[in-house]
Amino acid sequence: MRLGARRLATWLAVTALWAAGCIVAQPPAEPRYFTPGPGLAADPDPPRSADAPILRVRRVRAAPYLRDRMVWRRGVEIGFYDLWRWTETPARFAQSWLDDELYERRGFRRSTSPLAPTLDANLEEFDELLTPAHEAAVALGVVLTDPKLGTLLDRTIEVRRPIASDDPKAVADALGNALAAAAQQVGDAVAAALEARPL
Repeated sequence: MRLGARRLATWLAVTALWAAGCIVAQPPAEPRYFTPGPGLAADPDPPRSADAPILRVRRVRAAPYLRDRMVWRRGVEIGFYDLWRWTETPARFAQSWLDDELYERRGFRRSTSPLAPTLDANLEEFDELLTPAHEAAVALGVVLTDPKLGTLLDRTIEVRRPIASDDPKAVADALGNALAAAAQQVGDAVAAALEARPL
């Protein structure tokens, strides 16, 4: 009986060590990278006109916490997913969406001149809200100035979109849709402000 008990104890010890070795030998989890999308499709033939307003869009800035890791927010608490990351910074996504909206969809003429009306944008939120509803939250603060007329527009545009599930792809899609809607509202506001300028 003792020999059988020893063999059993030895077998159990070897099995435990082998199992522990297998667990330790597993590779660490790898980060997953996402792009917000799909947003709004560009018009196939955006309107082009030689007398369309010129517009300079400066580089979009973002709140300091908006970097490569995806962000969740619960009330005043902000956290980061260790393994869910963006392929680019949220500020770069906002820049791309705004450029597409203003220059491709709206047909504004691109300018780098300091004498042109200038849009400054700051991405204040690009978060997954966990409570009270599971939503994507995007907030874009925009200021449009004219060198002769001063400030033409100064507002923050906030957009919320529901998130269908806890899957990070659903989060990325909802944030992309919210960002596209915010860019569209910026386009509306900029167009109205430029059109209302006194001649």
